[in-house]
Amino acid sequence: MMKISYDVVKRWINEAQEAASSDNIMVQYHALGLLYYLRKNDRLAVAKMINKFTKSGLKSPFAYCMLIRIASRLLEESDEGNLLLFYIFEAFSFVVHHSCIIYRHNSPLFDFIESCLRNKHEMVIYEAASAIIHLPNCTARELAPAVSVLQLFCSSPKPALRFAAVRTLNKVAMKHPSAVTACNLDLENLITDSNRSIATLAITTLLKTGSESSVDRLMKQISTFVSEISDEFKVVVVQAISALCQKYPRKHTVMMTFLSNMLRDDGGFEYKRAIVDCIISIIEENPDSKESGLAHLCEFIEDCEHTVLATKILHFLGKEGPRTPNPSKYIRFIFNRVVLENEAVRAAAVSALAKFGAQNEFLLPSVLVLLQRCMMESLTVSVLGLEKALHQYTLEPSEKPFDMKSVPLSTFPFLEQKADLTPVATKQHVKAAPARQDIFQGKHTNSHSSNNRNNHFYLYS
Repeated sequence: MMKISYDVVKRWINEAQEAASSDNIMVQYHALGLLYYLRKNDRLAVAKMINKFTKSGLKSPFAYCMLIRIASRLLEESDEGNLLLFYIFEAFSFVVHHSCIIYRHNSPLFDFIESCLRNKHEMVIYEAASAIIHLPNCTARELAPAVSVLQLFCSSPKPALRFAAVRTLNKVAMKHPSAVTACNLDLENLITDSNRSIATLAITTLLKTGSESSVDRLMKQISTFVSEISDEFKVVVVQAISALCQKYPRKHTVMMTFLSNMLRDDGGFEYKRAIVDCIISIIEENPDSKESGLAHLCEFIEDCEHTVLATKILHFLGKEGPRTPNPSKYIRFIFNRVVLENEAVRAAAVSALAKFGAQNEFLLPSVLVLLQRCMMESLTVSVLGLEKALHQYTLEPSEKPFDMKSVPLSTFPFLEQKADLTPVATKQHVKAAPARQDIFQGKHTNSHSSNNRNNHFYLYS
C-alpha cells in the first residue's frame, strides 16, 4: 500500500511501533520492515531506530537479520561519506585530522553486527558474518571474527550451513586469501564431502589459498567429479583456475590440460565462455603457453555451436597466430570456418586470414589464393556499389551498423562484374520453334544436299 498511498500508511506508525514489540516473531519482523521503509529517507531516524532495538533487543531472528542488513547499509553509506570528506579535504589541500573520520571498527553499528556473531540463532550468526565480509574495503582485523565463525560452520552436521560457510569463504579468498589460510585444514576435510557442490567450493577455495606444491593434487581431486556438478559451479572452478595461473604462472601446463578437457565436455554458453576467456588470459600472460593454448582453441572451433565464441577465437587467432614460429598450421582451421560456418563466423575467418597474409610474406601467396576462393561465391549485390557504400559509411561515422540493404543488387554473377578482366557476357539468341512448312522444306533441302554430296563423292572416286 505504501506505493499507492504513502500518507495513509504513515498514519499507522504508532501501531507499527507497538507491533514491533510483539512476541510473535513474524509480526515483529514485518513491523520492523514497515518502520524502516517509512523512515529510510531519514538517516537520523533510521539510526535512532537501530539504537532503540539494539538496546531493547529483539525476539525474532528474522528481525535481527533485517536489522543487520539495515546497519550494514548505513555503514556503507558512512564509508562513502568518509571517502567523499577525505577527497574534499585533499582537493583543498587541508590536513585531514584523524578525529574527522569515523573509523568502522569504532562505530556502534559495526559493534552491533559483530555482537550478532554470538547470537544463539544460526541464521543471525551467518547473516552477521556475511554482512561483515561484504562490507567494502574491509580490513583483516574486521574480517577475523567473521572468518572464525565460518570456520566453525565448516564442521557443522547440517549441509546447508557447510555450504553457506564454504561459499562465503570462497568469496573472501578472492580478495583476502591470507585471511582464509587458517581454515585450510577444515576445507581439506570438505573435499570428500558427499555434496559435490560443497566439495567443489572447498577445492576452489583451497586453490586460491593453498601453496604451489598442492596444485597438482587438488587438480587431480577435482577432475574426478567435475563432470557431475552444474555449470554454475564449473564456472567457479574456472575462475579459481584463472586466479591460480596468475599466482603460479609455472603451473600453466597443468591448468591448460585441465581446461582443454573441460572444453570438450558438454556445457552451456556461460561455462564455455569462462573457459575460453581463461585460456586467452593464460596465453596473454604466459608466452610459453601460446602454442598449446592456440591448439586447444583451434580444436574447439572445429565443433563450436556458439557464434560469439567462434568469432572471438578467430579474432584472437588472427592477432596471435602470425607471431608464432609456425603460423601456417592455423590456416587450415581458419579456412574451414569459411567453408562450413555461418556469415558472422565466415567474416571473422576471412579477417583472420587477411591478418596472416599481411604480417607474413611467406604465407601471402597462399593466403591470396584462399581469399580469392572466398570471393568466388555468388554475390547478390553489386561489388562497385558495395565499395561506394562502404567508403561513404567510413566517411560519415555513425552509431548504426552498416546496412547491406543500402547496396544495389547485381543483375549478373560476381565473376562477370570484373569488366577489366573478363568481357560482359552477351545474351544468346534464342531460336524460335519451327513451323510445319519449315520442317517439310528442311527435309526436302537435306535430301537434295545429300544427293549432291554423293555425286561429289563419285566424281572424286
